[in-house]
Amino acid sequence: MEKSKPALRISIMIMALMVLFPVNAFADSSWVWISEKRPFDILPWVAMGTILIEWLSIWLIPRTGHAFKVLGIVMVANAASFLLPYAFLEADLSWYGTFEHILDSGPHYIVSGVFLLLTLLVEMPIVYNVLKSKVQDKKKLQLTIIISNMITTAGVAIIERLITEGYW
Repeated sequence: MEKSKPALRISIMIMALMVLFPVNAFADSSWVWISEKRPFDILPWVAMGTILIEWLSIWLIPRTGHAFKVLGIVMVANAASFLLPYAFLEADLSWYGTFEHILDSGPHYIVSGVFLLLTLLVEMPIVYNVLKSKVQDKKKLQLTIIISNMITTAGVAIIERLITEGYW
């Protein structure tokens, strides 16, 4: 039975890699956005919904109290994570052109697993460190921050893909 474990692990790893790295060939074809909206166009609007959901979650679930303080902290943390992509929008990336040009020339949605990771890396320390003294259950605060960010990031990703469409 011990001998089958490496084979099982390798099989699971290969299946995971197949899902993570699909093989598609789009030779000599370009991505064309068919919707008027691009991912950066809707980001400010979904950010407002994200802030509302995260604020209510972090304020009510771990019972942080201080509604307006929590709102301010969530706004600052979200501004830091949502504005991060905008900081690179006009950046000239050598022969590729600007970051905005690169985003317009392919199916580059902003919100993804990497965006969730960056969001948690930016928002978690800000929100947690300011509010940890305001709650009795610090673990509940941590989980609320993580889960509310996961939910809002997934929701934004779905909205982004529904509103902004394109094809090869």
